[in-house]
Amino acid sequence: MTTSPTNSAELPIQLGDGLILRRSTAEDADALADFNAQIHSDEGPEKPDEKVWAWTHDLMARPHPTFRASDFTLVEESRSRKIVSAMNLIPQTWTYAGIPINVGRPELVGTLPEYRHRGLVRKQFDIIHQWSVENGDLLQAITGIPY
Repeated sequence: MTTSPTNSAELPIQLGDGLILRRSTAEDADALADFNAQIHSDEGPEKPDEKVWAWTHDLMARPHPTFRASDFTLVEESRSRKIVSAMNLIPQTWTYAGIPINVGRPELVGTLPEYRHRGLVRKQFDIIHQWSVENGDLLQAITGIPY
């Protein structure tokens, strides 16, 4: 069974322009759920996706066998503490021919439109790639959007 990655990444990181890349905490549950519900809504930010809100909040606030509230990376404005980009890594165990394989699943990757094209997602992927190595993951898999 995989476990949540360790906290060895050098976070927080000052990104410039008043942005900080840091690890999430349990106190971020509501703000992160709000952010993801807006950024991942098929209806646009004016109609947040309730299922995405619930999924994010559950990951952050409810016991999970492999995920901790600190398994999101997020980029926030340092003054306002507004989340502008986030993603997570869900540790899982998959099997191939009955052989267990540690897998890291990047999920809920999103950035506000006005903060895109600044390399924020790339910087977060650098962190979660490091987490996967520390966790002994043999691969990372993005399972995709059903449609």
